[in-house]
Amino acid sequence: MDASLGPLFVPPWQHNGLGWMQLLPLLCAAVASAIAVVGLWRGRLTLPSGLAGLIALPLTGYFFGGLLLLEDSKRLTFCGSCHVMAPLKASVTKDDGSLASKHFAIGAVPTQEACYVCHSGYGIWGTVGAKMSGVGHMIRTVTGNYQLPIQLVGTFDIKSCLGCHAASLRFRAVEEHQPLDVQQALLSGEMTCTGLCHPEAHPAEALTGGEAAK
Repeated sequence: MDASLGPLFVPPWQHNGLGWMQLLPLLCAAVASAIAVVGLWRGRLTLPSGLAGLIALPLTGYFFGGLLLLEDSKRLTFCGSCHVMAPLKASVTKDDGSLASKHFAIGAVPTQEACYVCHSGYGIWGTVGAKMSGVGHMIRTVTGNYQLPIQLVGTFDIKSCLGCHAASLRFRAVEEHQPLDVQQALLSGEMTCTGLCHPEAHPAEALTGGEAAK
């Protein structure tokens, strides 16, 4: 975000909730190190302090670090940090007519979590599925085991769209949404929103990943 636009367009609330999570792993590591140093200086570690300093606190630090990673992985900047995904991030933020960029441009999705909101599905299992997919994405990126252009595995979870749109009066008023056979086809996955009535989620050139960035 361009800071020259003024403070209204660089809101501090974008980062709320992460500051304390960033400190907790460091605090656990510092306390564990302090216990180990004091024990070495005295020439011995008692069983309670040894367990706390060498096992419990490091594990707690890893736990809080994992929470921080899971929370931070929702961010658009995290998704776009991989060179394969960089063209997709650029497409979403430049309002190129794709469905994702239209949602981003009008603020229909949180701009800092735009990818996550649409790709996490709906409900708690949608969140779990998104995290599992994200880990798979990182593994494929590190190992180079991916193919271009990027393709969606399976079908897009229509509930990701309906979770926001189904209760909207404007959505319900659209004549094309009202026939029962159309509704059933959407809910069953036989029909999708994109490519038929609405633009594709992402333009084809953005799905070429690293090749487009070269």
